[in-house]
Amino acid sequence: MHAPDIDLSAHASKLRVLNEIRRRGRVARVDIARATALSRPTVTALTAELIEDGLVVETGGEPDAAPSQRGRPPVLLGLNPDAHYVFGVKIAPHRVAVSIANFVGEVIASHAITVRAGHRSAREVAGLVAAGIEETARISGLPVARAAGVGIGLPGFIDNETGICRWSPVFAEADVDFRAMMEGLVGGPVEIDNDANMVALAEKWFGLGREASDFVVVTMEHGVGMGLVIDDKLHRGAMRFGSEFGHTKIRPDGALCRCGQRGCVEAYVADYALVRDASVFMATGDISDPIEVQRAVDELVAAARAGDENALALYRRAGEMLGLGLANLINILNPALVILSGRAMLASDLFWDVLVEAVDRNSVSAVRGTTRIQIHPLGDDTWAQGGAALVLERLYRPAR
Repeated sequence: MHAPDIDLSAHASKLRVLNEIRRRGRVARVDIARATALSRPTVTALTAELIEDGLVVETGGEPDAAPSQRGRPPVLLGLNPDAHYVFGVKIAPHRVAVSIANFVGEVIASHAITVRAGHRSAREVAGLVAAGIEETARISGLPVARAAGVGIGLPGFIDNETGICRWSPVFAEADVDFRAMMEGLVGGPVEIDNDANMVALAEKWFGLGREASDFVVVTMEHGVGMGLVIDDKLHRGAMRFGSEFGHTKIRPDGALCRCGQRGCVEAYVADYALVRDASVFMATGDISDPIEVQRAVDELVAAARAGDENALALYRRAGEMLGLGLANLINILNPALVILSGRAMLASDLFWDVLVEAVDRNSVSAVRGTTRIQIHPLGDDTWAQGGAALVLERLYRPAR
């Protein structure tokens, strides 16, 4: 697998320039100098190096761009989409999705496999991922050996630095050196992280988070995850597991969570929790089977939209509990932006008003109304972008 020769982390100013180009999309040198507080000659020299490295290209001026003193629009710089491509992988209890993204986060190809990953060993899941990567490479015509790397997201407690998965609901065992396992299969560099962290990186590099230096991503699917960006950096904490929102407590001795404790946010809003509680008024099937849970959630959403009061009550309670949890996050962190993501947000019309009211009611007056809350449902593109961002973040830091 191709490993870039450029050590971007060796030059902090070069990194600042590249980050500014990445954040702005297309930008003139003079605006880079203004934003980074670097001198214009320094910016000119650094951008020349980045162009020579093949990471940045001149894209020309826009018709409405401010003219220079000579009356011509400034030359704009942008990332070179063809500088690198990355395989991004999302492992979920019911599905393994593989995509390829280029240097600007554009998705080139995708492939998905329906599985019951939670019923398999880590080595079996690794084999499925490797097969998915090879199939995606075949579809796209882009060989794995020439990729800048593979970025893999999965739920659970993932140590990004060591590559060890301490625990995940998709594996039968704990303390798995999953990065080493995958590197042995694909023959090149692999990065792994918690799936919510991958979404946060995707938003930071390519999405809604580009304009915010402090923001929170909350993902809601089979479980509830969180990615936290502070001062433009992903926060992973002392144990490098990242931020845990789903298992914060909002009701003492409340509903049972899959973590074994009670009253967690996840115990009220995750897919499995909704299906479990819906089993008293509808047939839900085997709630330990992730594929059955997805089917039951679809039926529950349909029932709620058809006016079923029991189903609507479940979603109203989920909105209330999620809103209370988000208010706690906002009170503690005061982020500029909260991004709500995941498959569950496709049903946000069933609980949005309740959620917003709960956030407002439970936020302290000093921060009330200061945080934007936006919905950004997940798709395979997000995982590809997150995988790309995960690998690109490695290019920006010293080698291990």
